[in-house]
Amino acid sequence: MKKRMLATIMTAAMVLSLVGCGAAKEAAAPAADAPAPAATEEAAPAPAEEAAEAAVEAVGGDVNGDGKIIVGYISKNTVDVFHATLNGAAEERLNSLVADGTITEWTGILDGNTDAAKQCDLAQDCINYPCDYVIILPAESTASDPAVTSMADAGIGVIVVNSATDSTDSAAMAFAGSDDVYAGELMGNYVMENVPDGGVFVHCQGVIGNSAQIQRGEGMNNTIGANSSWTNAADVPCDWDASKAVNTVDDYLAQYGDDLKAVICDNDDMSSAAQTECNAKGRTDIVCIGVDGNQGPLQMVKEGTLGATVLQDGAGQVNAGIDAIVAAIKGETVEKSIMVPFVLVTSDNVDQFLN
Repeated sequence: MKKRMLATIMTAAMVLSLVGCGAAKEAAAPAADAPAPAATEEAAPAPAEEAAEAAVEAVGGDVNGDGKIIVGYISKNTVDVFHATLNGAAEERLNSLVADGTITEWTGILDGNTDAAKQCDLAQDCINYPCDYVIILPAESTASDPAVTSMADAGIGVIVVNSATDSTDSAAMAFAGSDDVYAGELMGNYVMENVPDGGVFVHCQGVIGNSAQIQRGEGMNNTIGANSSWTNAADVPCDWDASKAVNTVDDYLAQYGDDLKAVICDNDDMSSAAQTECNAKGRTDIVCIGVDGNQGPLQMVKEGTLGATVLQDGAGQVNAGIDAIVAAIKGETVEKSIMVPFVLVTSDNVDQFLN
């Protein structure tokens, strides 16, 4: 009876996934030694409420009842420095769990290409695999949400890491990340403390619609955005891209000249590039700051060419998510929201974080 119910849920989820995400355009290949996708029985779709309830009940141990515990990993991307750190930490940890017999296998890094539609396709692959648990690092809050809900409706224990989606609180088994509003507040407060007379700042945004982009902007609005001594020249969509941040610096230096006092960025790829451009133009007085605490920006802080960064412990986030899977396998209580703190890094404490 339980297997029949699970088949019903999985079939319904596949139908919903095709509607929410679109039919898979180009299914990502599982790891080389992966089994062929599991076939599902035909069944009438279960009501959404019943599917969600059954999915919650199914999570724990061997979800699919096939004697295996398989973990999927859907990355945001495999190219930027911060996510390379996350992916590397996940690969090391999941390989160790295979080696010690905690899990049977995992899919390897499935590249989301910073594309919500691609992540939806990969979610369907994980349903078909079939995976018992899936870690996903969403590209966008809304557009990546069907990936989370389709897997949860199929009975998979979904762990959302780093950025939340619209239904993370209700659909996912757990979220492991950091408080991005607080990160935005740390940046705003740092700029105000270091330029007490105020001036003009420009905000280089990440990909629009990503939860980090939204919440870091909220944190800035709570602090420097509410300070009458400061004027926000613009919120510029830069897509986490260093070259776009450099172009933004050039544009707003030309427009505001000496009045431009700060460039606040949603990530460190942008802030380090923006500061380098300001320094090259003789404007070392402009304060640039971003989030992540990658080794390059940390070295700049050490050298004095960048004032600060807000360190985000990506490895800590993904390991916290994997800890939740291990707890579920053991039948232990899984914490629903696991928050890893941000740290403001300046010359005073940078040596603690440099490799």
